[in-house]
Amino acid sequence: MLYKEKRFLLARAVNRGKNNMRKEIENELGTENIEKRVMKKPSAAIAKVEAALVNGAIEYCESADYQHIIIPHMTRATGACENFSTLFSTDLFGTTAYLNQTGQLMLEAFVHEFEKTYCFGPSFRKENKADARHLIEFPLFEIEVANLDIKGLQKEVSNIFGSMMKKAETNARSELEYLTGAKDLGDLKPPYKSITYRQAISQLVEYDLKFGDDLKSDHEQKLVQNNDGKPLFITHYPKEIKFFNMKVNKYDDTVVNSMDLLMPYSGESVGAAEREENHENLKKRLESSDMLRLLKNSISLEKGFEYAKPNDLHSEAIKRFDWYMKIIGAHPIIHAGCGIGINRVTQAVLGTEDIRYATTFPLNRETLF
Repeated sequence: MLYKEKRFLLARAVNRGKNNMRKEIENELGTENIEKRVMKKPSAAIAKVEAALVNGAIEYCESADYQHIIIPHMTRATGACENFSTLFSTDLFGTTAYLNQTGQLMLEAFVHEFEKTYCFGPSFRKENKADARHLIEFPLFEIEVANLDIKGLQKEVSNIFGSMMKKAETNARSELEYLTGAKDLGDLKPPYKSITYRQAISQLVEYDLKFGDDLKSDHEQKLVQNNDGKPLFITHYPKEIKFFNMKVNKYDDTVVNSMDLLMPYSGESVGAAEREENHENLKKRLESSDMLRLLKNSISLEKGFEYAKPNDLHSEAIKRFDWYMKIIGAHPIIHAGCGIGINRVTQAVLGTEDIRYATTFPLNRETLF
């Protein structure tokens, strides 16, 4: 069976009997003409659903005394996720800067002051292929909370998602029914079941995965299928494939106290973890991280560093995390947080296999508005 056919049938199996985006609407959205697409009724309906989900997340955080932090959208390095190859670089008055991918470290900087923080804004990823799963810009909702472990973080994520689903049902009920035929969001509402990464790969024997392999889209959808098509937390991923500041589990140092929330259609929609608050442990993790290696490679391409020696590149890479490391050193507070990809959530809500049909203005290398 062809790979695309296998994915299509698997997604259909996961969501058999559930509310899916109507095919005639997907056909309307599939037009290559940007002006025609935006002027069509489905685009306005999607905009209403997107906004309702975001407003639900904000409403919960505001009611729970979170502090909204306005973050910059250009940084040196601390706005990057693990893979520097997906960063967009720009020249900022002779200095190389990058479009932000996450506000996580900026939020962490304020948990000693406010205890609960959140931000909302664009995340930029240099995705070379235009496909049904990735966008080069998407809205990301993030939280960081002091004195919180992974169990407490699951509760916070569930509370946020409960508020998002409720707001969508309240503020975009007619749009949801028009797009999908759904009168409510049923199985997408919390509570959500939780399994560990090790339990997850034991369910995926046909894929011949070994410990340390990252979960791909097909794996995620199979796990959701095994969970009756409902969202599912996967916890305790291998340390080597996760962000350098995720806290290592004290009982098993091969894993970190992390979790993803998998949803039907979209797969990973939330990435979350406890953060390392011990300065020395954090420094060691940064020094040995794949992120630092990739950052050194990136710096070697910058103006003024073309002929830099390896030790100088290493020192410069460490230096770019100085402000964050100093704050953690000064305020070693237990904390945890997450990032929620809004369009992945919208994709699950609308029941479509193509994230571009769950986005008002889908931006990839082929569409620039």
